[in-house]
This record gives sequence, C-alpha cells and structure tokens, in this order.
Amino acid sequence: MATPALKLTMLGGTNSGKTTFMLGMYNTLAEGMHGYFMFTEDPDQDLDLRDEWNALLGRGVLPAATLVQSSRYYGFVFNHGFTPLLAIDWMDYRGGAVSDRKDAADVPVLQQRLAASDSIYLVLDGQKLAPWLNGSASLTEVKGSLDVGRVSTLVNRAVAERMSRGLPVPSFAIVITKADLLRGPGRTLRAALDRVVDEALRDLAPIAFKPDLTALVCPVKVGNFGVRQDTAAPVKISDIDPVGLHRPTIFTLMHYLTVGNGGQEAEQARQAASLSAAQQQLVELSQGFRAFFRGNRIAAARQRVTDLDGALERGRQEYAANQSLIERLMGELAGHPMIKNGNVER
Repeated sequence: MATPALKLTMLGGTNSGKTTFMLGMYNTLAEGMHGYFMFTEDPDQDLDLRDEWNALLGRGVLPAATLVQSSRYYGFVFNHGFTPLLAIDWMDYRGGAVSDRKDAADVPVLQQRLAASDSIYLVLDGQKLAPWLNGSASLTEVKGSLDVGRVSTLVNRAVAERMSRGLPVPSFAIVITKADLLRGPGRTLRAALDRVVDEALRDLAPIAFKPDLTALVCPVKVGNFGVRQDTAAPVKISDIDPVGLHRPTIFTLMHYLTVGNGGQEAEQARQAASLSAAQQQLVELSQGFRAFFRGNRIAAARQRVTDLDGALERGRQEYAANQSLIERLMGELAGHPMIKNGNVER
C-alpha cells in the first residue's frame, strides 16, 4: 500500500497554542506513543524541533510565536512501528494571518493553502473558553475573542472552492488547547468537554456541523500551566504533562483511510463487473467448432481474466488492511466526540 500524502493546515488566533501543540505533538510521537511514531523528512528540522522541545523541558521556554513572513513548512512522516502510514505536508502559520487583510504577505498564501488542504485543524484557545465555563464571560464574548466569524468565512470559502474542483471535503479537528484550564471546581475535563460540545460548539465552530463533513473534538495540553498573562515568561518544568497531542493526527489518518476505502468499494464493484464480463467473453469464445480458430483471442481473453482477477484480489487485500487499521485507530479515539453530518457521536 502506498503511503498516503496530504496537506494539513491549522487555523487559530495569536497565542492560541498552535505552535506549542505542534511542537509537543511531534516530540511526543518522535519518542513513540502506543506504537505510533513520527519523524521529519528533513533531518535538520528534527534537530530544530528537538532543540525547541529541550528548551521547554530544560528551561521552561515555550516556542516563540510565528512571525509575519516566517511561516514554516514541515514534512512529517507518521508511522506505526516501522510501517509508514501518512506523509503530512504541514504549515505553521502565525495566528494573526486569520484576521489580517489580504495585503499582509502571508494572508493570500494561507487562503490558497486552505483550499488545497485535505485536513484542517481549528484551534480553540482553552484559556478563552474557561471564563465561559466559569460563568464570568458570555458565549458572545468568547466568539469575539476567537474571531469565529473570520475563521468561518475563510474555511467556508476554502471548502466551496475544493468542492467546485471535484475534491473531497476536508476532515476537521477541533483542537482545544490548554485543556488543563477547562477543569474547574466540581467540573472534570469530561464534563467541561461535554458542555462545550453540547452548548457552545455550534456557535464556536459552525463549519463542523455542515452536511458531508466529519470532525473530531479533541482537548490537548502540553502541561498544567494555568492562566498565563505574560506569554513570554517561562513555565515551571514540573508542570509539563503532555496529553492527547497525538490524537488529531490519528484522526486525520483514520478519516483519510475511511474516505479511501469508500472509493475502493466502488472500484471493487467496477472491477468485479469487468471480471464477470471478461469471464463471459472467454466462455463464448471457447464454445463451438470455431473455437479451434480463435486460439489467439482465447489466450488474450484468458490473460485478461487472470489480470482482472489478480487486481481484484489485491484490492480486497488492501481494503482489508485499511479496514483493520481504521478499527485500530478508532480505538485510540475512544471517548472523544466526533461530529458526522451535523450529528454528535460519542
């Protein structure tokens, strides 16, 4: 099976934790998580990302925010054991690119990139959700701070452009960063997540409830850092506690394979029909006294039957392998809300 390759883009506001999430995700998977591993196609990028992670582990220094014209490309390969599962073309954009006008250098690039993306991560800042959960801010205030309207416009435009070109709708992951802040007095992370999904998410990420779209809702954290007013200040090393960072990537792969297997079902049906027609032709050529004079045509027809039968069997084996992997990936996402065709599944 060829390694799937896709483009992935994250959208989120300034200081929402996008770069820190990506850094934690990479280094967690580089060390291995439940048999899953990640590495960079460029060894120098691996060294850069490890240096930034070591700065966090050793001195509590979080990665700097991405600057204008400093958006960075990463080529990741996601493995299970030694088996490559997914090649990811990942761009790290600055948060301000979401709300800037198109004359900013990286805004047109972001808009083009979204339309080419097979998977989109919408990053919701847990620090901005916490006041609503605690009753000190309205949902309208949270929507404004997350710039929901602008994000929805960008994503809707990108999805419409993809569909106009006959491309599939991208998968979506609603990544809630700083998940430690979702807890509160008498409120577990599970209870907080359920409330966000049931009472707020249709307002905060309306695109996730569109028809024909599948989205994962995934809280993540790099540590228990609490509310940080000074984002440049170092964090306490003892508070570093990564949780859930690998799951959005697992969802991206699972969705890609699920869509691909749907296409394979249609292809197998087409191949089965072609095989049946070729077998019937072979039977007809082999009948009657004139069959003796059809040796070349019968040989060609027999070879075609053999080729079609082999292709169909290879397709069945690939389908079964993909289905087995999809089920294994689903196990990693157990307990996380998923939205399919506008309906929440838990």
